[in-house]
Amino acid sequence: MGLDEAIKGRRSIRKYANKPIEDSVIEELIDLARYAPSSMNGQPWNFIIVRKNETKRRLVELKNRYCPIEKQEYKADFLQNAAAIIVVCVDKTQSFERETENGILAAANIMLAAHDRGLSSVYMSGYKQGEPAVSESIRELLSVPEYMVPISILPLGYPAETPEPKKLKSLCQIISYESFGRKQTESR
Repeated sequence: MGLDEAIKGRRSIRKYANKPIEDSVIEELIDLARYAPSSMNGQPWNFIIVRKNETKRRLVELKNRYCPIEKQEYKADFLQNAAAIIVVCVDKTQSFERETENGILAAANIMLAAHDRGLSSVYMSGYKQGEPAVSESIRELLSVPEYMVPISILPLGYPAETPEPKKLKSLCQIISYESFGRKQTESR
């Protein structure tokens, strides 16, 4: 699969087949995450692979506890059925105050590489700006040291659902030239 196809075909999947993922495949995904851009090339990542049902159950509980009212239809219960979960953490001492960006860029690489290998995932935040309770709970559950910040939770599995094609805004709705709202014909 080419990069364009991986980007266009990746979808958020919350239902997984009961099929294990080899450690070597997960290590390939993490290896590709290392190639993500990071602030000043700090490479501040650390990845925790979660497979045990009890740990997954506790992640479900804490994600559901902190789920905002507007996202109640997206409960984290499906995490229990993922073959594995990768928790992306970022070292604050090596991230140059760009923990969030560094973590999300690595997570994106994992999700695209997973799709390329026939796996599926969905992006879940491991933090909430201004509310440290979410990341603190993850930190405590997974014994993450104080200098590390849990940024993303990425469930992985072989897909057991096929969502409808993604509906995208047209390019003319999202592109401006030279200044916001200016169309190409106006900029010449």
